[in-house]
Amino acid sequence: MQRRKHEPKRIEYYLQLPFSILLHQVEDEGQKYWIAEIPKLPGCKSHGSTVEEAVQSVQEAKKDWIADSLEKGEPVPVPMETDAYSGRVLLRMSRSLHRALSLMAESEKLSLNQLMVTILAKEVGQSSALSRVEKKIDRLLEKFDNLADDDRMPALPL
Repeated sequence: MQRRKHEPKRIEYYLQLPFSILLHQVEDEGQKYWIAEIPKLPGCKSHGSTVEEAVQSVQEAKKDWIADSLEKGEPVPVPMETDAYSGRVLLRMSRSLHRALSLMAESEKLSLNQLMVTILAKEVGQSSALSRVEKKIDRLLEKFDNLADDDRMPALPL
């Protein structure tokens, strides 16, 4: 009996995979709309006036992107499984940093692992919070700019 060669995967296989969708709102000439893209599939983007429209539209674009790639015999990337992260990382650092972190952990009565996880979590949280604050500030500044452009708004003394 002859063994079958590995058959290529069909479009249905790829369509059921959990690809992440990145959404962001854009304003162009006073019109706001949403752009949805699938970062794992380069160039696979679409838009809509609502989040739902953008997501539905990018799902169609995903289907076309995958079908086109399969037709051309090009590989289709697959999303990374979230289960692929074990929570274990081997980290190399200088001896001086290792010593400083160990002393800090000892003074805080924590294990070195607990201290490093706490520091990393804090940094990630701060970065995320700072990003949100920056976006809010940008929106407020945009509102001020719009008000300043309005002829009815009196000029503020500097």
